[in-house]
Amino acid sequence: MNIRGKRRLQSTQLGASRHPRLGWVCSMDELAGHGAIRAVFEDLGGYGAVASQQGRAGEGPLVGHLQRTNIQLAAIGVFARKGLEQATVNDLLDAAQVSRRTFYKYFANKMEVLEGIYQTSVVLLLARFREMQQVAGSPQEWLRAMVGRFFDYHLAVGPIIRLMQEEALRAQSPLAAHRQRAHQEMLRLLVERLEPELTPRDPLVYQALIWALEAASLDLLGRSASRQEIEQAKAVLGDLLIASLCPVS
Repeated sequence: MNIRGKRRLQSTQLGASRHPRLGWVCSMDELAGHGAIRAVFEDLGGYGAVASQQGRAGEGPLVGHLQRTNIQLAAIGVFARKGLEQATVNDLLDAAQVSRRTFYKYFANKMEVLEGIYQTSVVLLLARFREMQQVAGSPQEWLRAMVGRFFDYHLAVGPIIRLMQEEALRAQSPLAAHRQRAHQEMLRLLVERLEPELTPRDPLVYQALIWALEAASLDLLGRSASRQEIEQAKAVLGDLLIASLCPVS
């Protein structure tokens, strides 16, 4: 029996469960984590959103992008449990149930996987915020809904959000440049949505509010905040954005 087969047998003996649709064996904790990751992914638009974004970018065959996405989704749980330093490529292979050859077809190393997760998350999150504009009745409602959705994800997949945010704050990290671009895109989205109806603001005002969201996020995740604390943060940060960007005249 090969090593991977032994791991499956050991997992089964320890009370693990076979995934009903995809077939691999995983522990109950892993199943719960996998379900939360998938739920957030589907809320962000799922494979349809990935296909749409890749189609706009004209970045090659769709099947390759879906395979990359599957590897990234499987890697989220590994990074969340083990951290970037302790996670290995073998861990990612086992989680995604792909061969080494397939993995290296899409990624050079584990950092590229994390970088891909970060990029995909930002693209899908911003696309989700844009979609929310269509159903929000006013700028104030959109801001509050957007802040609420952002912090809701902390309850589902907080550990991977924390890992990526902390890594992106390191100036030497490949994620640092993506963080800067994400801030620029978020600023552009706020201007695009608000300034046709409201008084134009200094760009630094928008940037400061984005920093406030990021700082609150890091604080909540760093101390494993409770649901009640996250709900409070949603209300306070929503009030802050509305007061700063949509003041009552």
